[in-house]
Amino acid sequence: MKSDKLLLPIDPCHADTPWLWIGTWSMGGEGFGNHDEQESLEVLALAAANNIRHFDTAGFYARGTSEKLLQKIIKKDRQEFFISSKGGLVWNGKSVEHRASPMDLKNQLFQSLERLKTDYLDLYQLHWPDPDVPADASIGALREFQKEGLIRFWGVGNLTEQEVTDHLRDEKDIPHQVHFNPIHRNDAVLAAGKDFCFNTVISPLEQGLLGTGKSSFGKGGIGKKDFRNRNPYFSNPEVHSWNSSLNCLLKQHSLSKVSLILMWICAQPHVHAIIPGPRRVDQLNDILTFKSEVERNNLLNSGETDSILSADKLRGRIPEEIWQHLSGRPDINID
Repeated sequence: MKSDKLLLPIDPCHADTPWLWIGTWSMGGEGFGNHDEQESLEVLALAAANNIRHFDTAGFYARGTSEKLLQKIIKKDRQEFFISSKGGLVWNGKSVEHRASPMDLKNQLFQSLERLKTDYLDLYQLHWPDPDVPADASIGALREFQKEGLIRFWGVGNLTEQEVTDHLRDEKDIPHQVHFNPIHRNDAVLAAGKDFCFNTVISPLEQGLLGTGKSSFGKGGIGKKDFRNRNPYFSNPEVHSWNSSLNCLLKQHSLSKVSLILMWICAQPHVHAIIPGPRRVDQLNDILTFKSEVERNNLLNSGETDSILSADKLRGRIPEEIWQHLSGRPDINID
């Protein structure tokens, strides 16, 4: 497994799981149904109480609301936390625009610093490449922010396999957020960054689709204005069939679905950190159960392979039919 020294907080003794981050995309409420700010704060506080110190956010998330929520948790002990935010995507009314010029990124960075009430970020990332701005120009701006002491580290997100090779081939351990889970496979992108990137997996439960039903969507299901209606996986019959088959297999073996999926992801080659995004306490409890099972059963890699968990140890605990089902992506045409 890759060295995680780069991504530890200033005082590393306060965090024992630098491979497990908490994402805040859905915590601001916009696009994910009804929002309970108090419960979101409880989720963040409970995560911190369980020694999770790495949190991922963005100015784009709920138009800055997610950053403001996170600020309330970190304000007393800022240096104990590793805070990652992102720039390059902005709202223009109800539309989303790419804005990743050096000036745009700097403006967005200062807005994030203001919302978080901090004078530095541990990590600032290019959220998505801007088709109108050369990626090298955006990355060059991130380097300058680091030189100026505004950020400790810089990173990228959602690059293609070719973009990883083109722009990061001379780098080492650059954080790269990669969308990856059993139904959205980006194996080639993870592999492309094996020598250059610290790969962090986003959307590991595919916005709740791979979660546990009501725990993911609430009693009323997904509303008409829910952002997830735009996700083609939610309406794909092959995905639903695959997911239903997985649920049936799990009932036969009494295994936790969330733990199982997160463990499977963490055992894949070139996965170095994982960022689930709970917004309710019951969702976070599923993640904490996963964390506890990993630690209790000594599943973490000792450094001999490039993944978080030992696949050999894990496969000794998971029925082969379930492992094969997770590894066999459904026959779909969505990328």
